[in-house]
Amino acid sequence: MSQPPETFEELAQFRQGMYRIYSAAFLPPLPERIVDLIGGAEVLETMGLPYLAFYHEWVPWREALFDVDDVIAIDVEYVRMFSTGVAGAVTPPTESFYTTDPIRGEVGELLAELAGVYNEYRLEPTGSVADTLDHVSIELEVMSALCAREADARAEENDRRLKLTLRHQVEFLEGHLGAWLPRFVDRIRGADTVPFYAALGPAVASFVHHDMGVARFLSRDAMQPEPAQ
Repeated sequence: MSQPPETFEELAQFRQGMYRIYSAAFLPPLPERIVDLIGGAEVLETMGLPYLAFYHEWVPWREALFDVDDVIAIDVEYVRMFSTGVAGAVTPPTESFYTTDPIRGEVGELLAELAGVYNEYRLEPTGSVADTLDHVSIELEVMSALCAREADARAEENDRRLKLTLRHQVEFLEGHLGAWLPRFVDRIRGADTVPFYAALGPAVASFVHHDMGVARFLSRDAMQPEPAQ
């Protein structure tokens, strides 16, 4: 039976799962990946998702996911919408497209900045888009990893690691993922695409917008001085 997270550790684990499923949804839709997405969606609904404000935007994407019966058609649409290797991709899934001027060399600066950030966080991108450091899937996975790190810090009662991890979450959302995701989603909304992707954009935007507030609140709370003894 579904119930909302009862502890901050459970909340961090839930947030980790949300970021991970959205990260995977922006990767090429292989048959086994669709199966994993369906399984992940079912687990998240048992972790309290129906109780949260962004559930309204989640439901259309969950229904589109469960209705997928032609992975080839979804794959063709993925290439049209997101593949940066195809000239004229409708919705490039990279931060640099929305925040930099390639003529002024800003793309290289951004990628160097992200490489430094990932090194600071001690995270190494992996998978089929690992070489594209500013890919939406990579940035969502970074947040998933930071939430997992938060859950571990809470379980270990490691306050120093917890405060650092929460600071990293806020920094990354404000400086990277949250700064360009709305424009990316606006392009998805304006595209004539299949329900899977048409619903995915608003679902991930609603979650990230909500989670930015959560991360800020948790970070501020973690930075409060200990009460006098």
